[in-house]
Amino acid sequence: MKRNILFALPLSLLLLVACNDDKVTKVTTTEQENTNTQNKANTNNTANVGAFNFSNFSLDVDYGIDDSYEVDYEQKENGVEASIEDRNNKVIRGNDAYSKLEPIFKSFTFTSASTDQDIISEVLKAFDLDENYQEFEVEIHFSDGSIKEFKNKK
Repeated sequence: MKRNILFALPLSLLLLVACNDDKVTKVTTTEQENTNTQNKANTNNTANVGAFNFSNFSLDVDYGIDDSYEVDYEQKENGVEASIEDRNNKVIRGNDAYSKLEPIFKSFTFTSASTDQDIISEVLKAFDLDENYQEFEVEIHFSDGSIKEFKNKK
């Protein structure tokens, strides 16, 4: 009987850990709260934007077979989902991914009016990615409601 319990306990813990989702549990910082307060006071903004000028960011840069860099970020009502898959196929999700993405996203200066080439250059530089890609694909949902989605193949 004890032997069955010893097998069942680790197995059930493994099952619980494997069923984890990618949601970030806590992302509020003092700087974000100050940004939100400033945005509420600005009458030109019709919506309360988050820490960045976009709510969704999806990036896929392909360098060849099994060699790509992917980023997914989605702001939701109850938090954000974030994940990064680097060129070594190492995947980071949740809080760890958000912690890595936050300073990069804050460094972005592009807007919905920026050219595709300006966005490509800035994203490659911010993520320290090689410009010799085969395909660059990005989709950004800006806070003003516009969506920028494009592919660039070399």
